[in-house]
Amino acid sequence: MSILTVNLKHLYQRRGLWLVYVIMVIFALAGIAVLFKGPEEPGRFIGLIVLAFVVGLLFAVLPLEVLSKPFSYCLPGHRKMVRRFVFCVGIFFNIFGSLLFFVYPSLNAGQLILAVCSAFFAGLISYLIGAALVFAARNSVAFIGFLPVIIFAGQFFDLHTVLERVIVENPLVVISVGVLTGCVVWVWLGDEGRARRYCNVPWAGFDAWNPAKMKKISRIRMAGKWDKLKKYTSPRMERFFLGRMNRYNYVSAGRYIWGALYAASVVPVLQLKSILSIVIIVILMSFFLGYMGLAATFMFFFMPMIIVMNMRLPVHSSMLISGGRRERFAGTITAVAIEAVPISVVAVAMVALSMLFKAIVPEFTLREVTFTYRAIGARNLFVPLLITPFAFAVRLIFYRKPIYVMSLLMLVIYLMAFPEIVWHKQFSAMINLISIIALLVLGWGTFLLVLHHVCMRRSLAGNG
Repeated sequence: MSILTVNLKHLYQRRGLWLVYVIMVIFALAGIAVLFKGPEEPGRFIGLIVLAFVVGLLFAVLPLEVLSKPFSYCLPGHRKMVRRFVFCVGIFFNIFGSLLFFVYPSLNAGQLILAVCSAFFAGLISYLIGAALVFAARNSVAFIGFLPVIIFAGQFFDLHTVLERVIVENPLVVISVGVLTGCVVWVWLGDEGRARRYCNVPWAGFDAWNPAKMKKISRIRMAGKWDKLKKYTSPRMERFFLGRMNRYNYVSAGRYIWGALYAASVVPVLQLKSILSIVIIVILMSFFLGYMGLAATFMFFFMPMIIVMNMRLPVHSSMLISGGRRERFAGTITAVAIEAVPISVVAVAMVALSMLFKAIVPEFTLREVTFTYRAIGARNLFVPLLITPFAFAVRLIFYRKPIYVMSLLMLVIYLMAFPEIVWHKQFSAMINLISIIALLVLGWGTFLLVLHHVCMRRSLAGNG
């Protein structure tokens, strides 16, 4: 069995990819279904070519994961396998993606063959761009988050129509560019020094849902960054927390609460760059969400979920002296309450900035479409306070299964945000001060009951 064959087996042996396959099949079927609906529209053959970019972005991670293992150096010819793996997957996928152009209307047999070949190389270019991002940037899978923006921009500026016309009307140019791109990427991926750069480098890849591996990677990275982190440590902030801790006995809940707050909040707060980044992000989001209308509400549901997923709750710990059950219960309540404050501040700042932008930002017209800035509704202020307790409750119940946490949180966001966006008028009539207070009491009451059950009844050993 060749080394390439062994690496290709990862495509069906990795259980983490099975969900990816389901999502890709759904998108592929949607791209094919567009060909058979209603009147013919330009640009409807481009779906699988865009999907090729995502395939390259995801599947190029697999050989990098193997390449980062020092044992791979014991396998002869393994460093040359990377580009063969990338091109095998790309060629196989784009062969099937280009077959759609066989049903392209108003072309004779010769033109159809040229159009199919042109579509194959166009898809290969898209695929290789995605694969090149993996090798050129760390955490490159995060670029998928920009895909909806790219698709929206392509639809708005008719880029899909332009791309389809270029593929059909200029096949020789597309084929030439595709061949040249393939040769350049083939030579670039064959660099011998690439394997040395990735050897023994912590690489998450598709193991982002593996708590043990993510903890190991975090420790390795923090060990290398600890010296840099010391420069940002504020002696004044450290003295403040230690002074509060020393006011209590060693076995008291107060000492544990202040220690938990110090461990959970001091590291990000002490970095001025992080604060400036948050301010810039809030300003930019306030500006762009004003043009999204009711869709801006989704961000107020999504923002707390990201914060909850990245926060370390002082509940589970592998240290035997890290606190008793009551101390962890009190420390978690305090940490969550403190965390809700900056979430609310960010929400208030975004609403206030949107009102300011509404007074100074003029409307503009682009491609005969008028964009009018609208202030973010003040009703969105209660959304983070509502979604935060439910998110923490879900995380406490499934703390060992991050994939379940993410899936359930997305389901909760969908169930809460969908009525607001689709049935805005009917839903608005149901929202008043009494209903908001009832929902907040229900959410925080549920969180307290779940937290009390976890802290008092379930095992707290391990880091979760």
